[in-house]
Amino acid sequence: MSDQDTEGRAGFLARLNALETVVLAGILLVALAGVMLVGKGFYMKAKAEVSQVLLKRSFAAQLHGETNAKPWPWADFSTEAEITALRIGKTAVVLSGASGEALAFGPARLANTPAPGEPGTSVIAAHRDTHFRWLKDVKQGDLLVITRKDGTNLTFRAGTSRIARWDESGINADAPGRNLALATCWPFDATEQGPLRYIVNAELVDDAGPSTLAAQDMSGKLPVKSF
Repeated sequence: MSDQDTEGRAGFLARLNALETVVLAGILLVALAGVMLVGKGFYMKAKAEVSQVLLKRSFAAQLHGETNAKPWPWADFSTEAEITALRIGKTAVVLSGASGEALAFGPARLANTPAPGEPGTSVIAAHRDTHFRWLKDVKQGDLLVITRKDGTNLTFRAGTSRIARWDESGINADAPGRNLALATCWPFDATEQGPLRYIVNAELVDDAGPSTLAAQDMSGKLPVKSF
């Protein structure tokens, strides 16, 4: 074999080794990206589960009289109630103020609406793909139990559900009676945020049966923003 052939073979092997190195590096990068994505998935799941434990612990502390209990020191919200849909067996801790941080961790009461059980319409909102994923399963007549942080237990009976624009919700926070509105984005299977909201109306039930409520004034327009 001539020197020229030897040099050509060596050059070919060098190029082959370089190509193999590039391919191997690409495979390693893809594998690393996969590991990172899986790791992120586990991290997000673990974060969600830990946060729910902390929220429940904070709410339990409030039930025992700790007025300044927060789930974690830097939280810009506090826990104020717990909602349970009896028939479908779903429970969630309700947070104060529907800020972006609060809605990331659970349902939140809109700050400009009364507390559940107080005169008017209390509005609780949550994301459709997480904490209010079950809202579509609530049927007319279902009982919704709310435990407030002062230990008061309130039972609401679900009424009609409807779909409305966020800025034309028809919810009047000052409506007669003691009402509850649960709101989330619609449609439930959408991948992007849209202008429509799914709203379940409910009214307070007393020991003697359904409370007698005046017809709700639907002229008010309480915006129900991003969930």
